[in-house]
Amino acid sequence: MNSKPREKKKVTLGFSIFTLLVLIAFIAAMLLVAKAPIVVVMILAWVLMIPFSLYLGYSLEEMESFAMDLIKPAVGVIALMIVVGGMIALWIASGTVPTLIYWGLKIVSPGAFLPIAFFLTSIVSMATGSSWAAVATIGAAMMGIGLGLGLPGGIVAGAVISGSYFGNSFSPMADVTIMTSSVTNVKIWDHIKFMSVPMLLAWGVSAVLYTVIGLGYSNTAIDSAVVNGMLTSLSSTFKIHWFTLIPMIVTLVMMIRRNSALISILVGSVIGAVVAVLFQGFSLEAVMTYMSDGFSSSWDNELIATLLNRGGFASMYMLVAIIVGALGIGGILNGTGIFSTIVSSLGKQIKGIAGLSVTTFVGAALTNCIVGTYYFCISLCGTLFPPMYKKLGYKPENPARIINNVANCLVPFLPWNIGCQYMMAQTGVSVKEFAPFLFFNMLIIVFDLVFGIFGIGAKKYTKEEMAAFAAEENTEVVS
Repeated sequence: MNSKPREKKKVTLGFSIFTLLVLIAFIAAMLLVAKAPIVVVMILAWVLMIPFSLYLGYSLEEMESFAMDLIKPAVGVIALMIVVGGMIALWIASGTVPTLIYWGLKIVSPGAFLPIAFFLTSIVSMATGSSWAAVATIGAAMMGIGLGLGLPGGIVAGAVISGSYFGNSFSPMADVTIMTSSVTNVKIWDHIKFMSVPMLLAWGVSAVLYTVIGLGYSNTAIDSAVVNGMLTSLSSTFKIHWFTLIPMIVTLVMMIRRNSALISILVGSVIGAVVAVLFQGFSLEAVMTYMSDGFSSSWDNELIATLLNRGGFASMYMLVAIIVGALGIGGILNGTGIFSTIVSSLGKQIKGIAGLSVTTFVGAALTNCIVGTYYFCISLCGTLFPPMYKKLGYKPENPARIINNVANCLVPFLPWNIGCQYMMAQTGVSVKEFAPFLFFNMLIIVFDLVFGIFGIGAKKYTKEEMAAFAAEENTEVVS
């Protein structure tokens, strides 16, 4: 005998806010008081959502389905994370990362390092469209060089991560840029052109700030004993040669040519394994173990050990679990209508571009903070906000710019977010240390908000276009 579906209750704004407050309080208490690992907190939060879902009339099966609806599309991201872990280990074994670190320590001075690191990661992220690829490749080398030169890890990671997010927000190959333009129905080059002024301003000011900070280290005496110790450790374990850069070059070329990031990284990993065996002299068994569990070697230099004993598929498993937990929560909040109720209610009393801009910022930030993935943030906000702008005569380019950069550049500030966890894992630096130095990420959000509030360069529909929209709506009502 089939049971009748339960009647669904209308989700009120008050209930939605109460649910979110309880969820936030639970997560905060578990992290700060119980000192529970974030992955445990994310999974247990599913259980917390059960009574709220049941109250609205949803069954446990429906609740599970909502969670899976957001997890399933992330399988590609999860696969990419795992293969990146393997690639890092193989590029260390092949000598790719050690060679870059070795040459960097030989050439770069402390005073010039920060703007160079910011510039290089910006270039790689623009070329590949991926902040993850930039940090895992050139970023890994920059971290080694910066620490070897005696610069604080937080500042170095800040420059590396900021540069990587520039391309991830602005490149026509970046999934953030493509997805935002698609969801908001804006042609991608129109979207990029509309973002360009605040984007380039934020990049320019960031470059100046890194240069100024870097100059403060110009007179810093390099501890030659430390640098020489690192150089000796590297050269005694690896053959330092341009040939070792082939895995990275092939990967970057494939990604620039818009091949699949997953396949590009896998190909680069295989080439790295070949170089590790035939050129560096590691056994095939050892190289396969590195790919699985991470590169590991005995070092007489503690800093080199910290930099190079890492990677492997296994290094990403915890991040994968965190992703599943965070996306599951977001799926439940989305499926039950709790999120859409809050976001849509934000725009009901708006009468101008300033209110629209602030509401878009709050909606995107709130969604990103709680769900922990920009895919959901872009999908939800990119669907809800453009119609609000249209009613007041503004084109979708306006909300698209704010959504694009809040969804993407807020990520590394949120410890529970997928992207932040990834950046901490790749740089070996905590969010508390690098967050104050994420100049580009902070500035682009501020500039976008300022441009939006004051309507600087805002794109509007003509009177004729608005009249045509009104006529279309009247026709639909009549029919």
